[in-house]
Amino acid sequence: MKIALVHNAKFPVKGYGGTERVVSWLAKGLCERGIEVVLSCAPDSQCPYAKVVPFNEKIYTELACDVVHYFNTPPEIPDYPHLVTLGGNGKVGENYSINTVFVSQNHAYRHGASAFVYNGLDPDEYIFEKDRDKYLVFLAKASWSVKNVKGAVRIARKSHRSLHIMGGSRKFFNGWRDVFWEGMVDGEVKAKWLSKAAGLLFPVLWHEPFGIAVVEALVSGAPVIATPFGSLPELVNSQVGKICLSEAEMVEAVSHLDRYSSTVCRDWALSKFHYKLMVDKYISYYEKVLNRNTLNKILPMVTAPTGQLFEFK
Repeated sequence: MKIALVHNAKFPVKGYGGTERVVSWLAKGLCERGIEVVLSCAPDSQCPYAKVVPFNEKIYTELACDVVHYFNTPPEIPDYPHLVTLGGNGKVGENYSINTVFVSQNHAYRHGASAFVYNGLDPDEYIFEKDRDKYLVFLAKASWSVKNVKGAVRIARKSHRSLHIMGGSRKFFNGWRDVFWEGMVDGEVKAKWLSKAAGLLFPVLWHEPFGIAVVEALVSGAPVIATPFGSLPELVNSQVGKICLSEAEMVEAVSHLDRYSSTVCRDWALSKFHYKLMVDKYISYYEKVLNRNTLNKILPMVTAPTGQLFEFK
């Protein structure tokens, strides 16, 4: 089997690169399974697990691939074996392929679909520590209002904990009342902060499609305090964190972070969100589309609100 992964970004991953890391881990896993991988991406890219070619929408015919796996919806739905991973929330009126794969069960449900694959990560790129510090972390694009960095700051201050924010660049606030803005950190720096954090605050105000930061924290041994929107109840159970219905409940949850085992957090992440599990699920979907079976019964479409701000106080 020869699989083309299409994502118009540069590899290897620089900075945070959420989707880029998922694509790289998928390429690694497919290569480990003896599958030939072509990575169609930005010029001057490199990937040790795939043949790298410039971004090209005609890759199926030109390189004789069996299946083309897109990580951005192509401008026209292909008639050859393909699938499309949708990583974000769709919009009303957006066109989808019948072979669109979503990144959580909730994500699929809200688009009237059934096909989904959890994002998987490589635990070797993270640091696991049993002993934790007292500080909290926030890991998301802080400039996005739906990520609710302001709420995270309020929760940390009411909890009398310092907060380190990874994502965005607000250095002029650095150190103000125990809030530290670390900017857009790369993989190594992120891994260090997560390895000793008492917990991750994830107070998002929208239906989160997946939330890879949640899994990154868990595999590092940090429990997660999160809102109930989108995929989050699928990622966080009562053994590894708490789904909260208010900021007051989040503050209360922070005071009990020591009840969670870092080992249990990591084991949960490895049992559900390892890149090898992601690879197995995608291979099963590749085989389906190779046999000309569709991944969803009907064309996906937005069936529930996706991107609006929710009340959370």
